[in-house]
Amino acid sequence: MQSCLELIKKVDVVPYPHEAGYTEFKQSVYSLVSHDGSFQLGFMITPVVNALEKYPQFFEISALNNTVQFHPSLDTIEAREQALELIGNTWRSATLFETLYGWRNEKYTIFSKDRKPYFHLERAMCPLFGLVMYGVHINGYVKSPSGEYKMWVPRRAADKPTYPGMLDNTVAGGLGYPYGPLETCFKECYEEAGLLKEYVSKKLSSCGVVSYLYQVKPGDYFSEAGLIQPEVEYVYDLEMDPDITPHPVDHESEDFRLMSIPEIEEKLLLGEFKDNCAAIIVDFMIRHSIITPEEEHDFIEITNRLHRFVPFPLRPL
Repeated sequence: MQSCLELIKKVDVVPYPHEAGYTEFKQSVYSLVSHDGSFQLGFMITPVVNALEKYPQFFEISALNNTVQFHPSLDTIEAREQALELIGNTWRSATLFETLYGWRNEKYTIFSKDRKPYFHLERAMCPLFGLVMYGVHINGYVKSPSGEYKMWVPRRAADKPTYPGMLDNTVAGGLGYPYGPLETCFKECYEEAGLLKEYVSKKLSSCGVVSYLYQVKPGDYFSEAGLIQPEVEYVYDLEMDPDITPHPVDHESEDFRLMSIPEIEEKLLLGEFKDNCAAIIVDFMIRHSIITPEEEHDFIEITNRLHRFVPFPLRPL
């Protein structure tokens, strides 16, 4: 198998200070800043900043400093949420941004520098403001007595609004308010794979997080395809019994296939997996010694890029 580095670079997209393109990134993006100016919440791109110019009562925009600051009057969580709700409903009605077509009436929690909720925001709005989003990704696998690994791989439904028809992790889902990571695992395991909490709770293992800064179109800071998405994914392994077969319940997946590692490697390199799901599988392969430093030329960089420092306040748990 050739280097996995290019797979990881598809998800950890925003350039690092030592990489080409970093200067352009710094000059092109705006920092979203709290109402009191004490911390940053995300990176924003020009089309969204321009749309916010109509709301000077809610945001102060500085082209000189490349900042978008919540208005000082928005000094409560309720005031911030009311302002964002008004903006979101207006933009959605005007079909201003395509990402809002995926409106789910599901809110994410955005945290302050003291790691308390700063506001809650509709999931589809978060990428527009460059806010940190969280999810859980579960690797459902079977290990033979001889040590051979196979993984349960679903194909996303053709009518899903995002990445239709692509291959996915066994179970994955966003961390919607008010659920925590483990609650989300149990909920998504049943909804996506028909796996009951009673079974999952005995088999599930927490394996850390994967973090990155994503863009659908790398280096584009002037169209919606360049929205900057900081993401933190809680990673879990689920070693499954050979006689357990996952099946779609909510029909977000078409089916599940039990794939060998060589088959998964082939499909990874063909680009059949959703980008962040490919990163989660690479992380799994590193942790289970399927990918090793002796065989992988870019092992250190791959490992580093799977755990990128996210320069914004993060959730406490």
